[in-house]
Amino acid sequence: MKERMPEFIAGDTVKVRKEDQLYEKSRTPAIIMHNPKYPHNVGAAVRACSCFDADLIIWSGNRVPHPDDTKATANKKYRLPREERMKGYNHVELVNDDYPFNRFSKDVTPVAVEVRDNSEVLPHFVHPENPVYVFGPEDGSIPQIYLKHCQRFLIIPSPFCLNLAAAIYVVLYDRMAKIIRGEATYGKEANRVYG
Repeated sequence: MKERMPEFIAGDTVKVRKEDQLYEKSRTPAIIMHNPKYPHNVGAAVRACSCFDADLIIWSGNRVPHPDDTKATANKKYRLPREERMKGYNHVELVNDDYPFNRFSKDVTPVAVEVRDNSEVLPHFVHPENPVYVFGPEDGSIPQIYLKHCQRFLIIPSPFCLNLAAAIYVVLYDRMAKIIRGEATYGKEANRVYG
């Protein structure tokens, strides 16, 4: 049996192994990014999550090193992009993990955000109650092994590709807007007042 995630302390970053920690469905919405290329996109994703009440980002790969990974930076501690260091965003937990789907129970709904024949168009998309949004890298696609975990597929209608961070902003904003309009009654956001 997998052990539960210990209580998160604001500003924590976590590096986990395949066998470690299982997140509760209450940690949704969450973001998974496969092998992002640029640290500033991870930083901007932190800002997007903070703005739209998501508090968990998991990214795979080693192109964006984990802050605690001294080997990746020639034995110097890696400095996070500015967006990740701002105090207002420190409730967003950062996890670098090559097995991100092992972190969640079966109560979540993984949603791949990618151009595919069977993708639902964002304006008509009904967000699931416990979503984990999955994004590919800036220079590639979501790998097949990740797509096998996804239950839903989503496309953002645009004549050109969106930047990774911009795509995360758009999806999280759409979810929030639909909750505010009453098209969904779940989530932390439903009890929050926006002015």
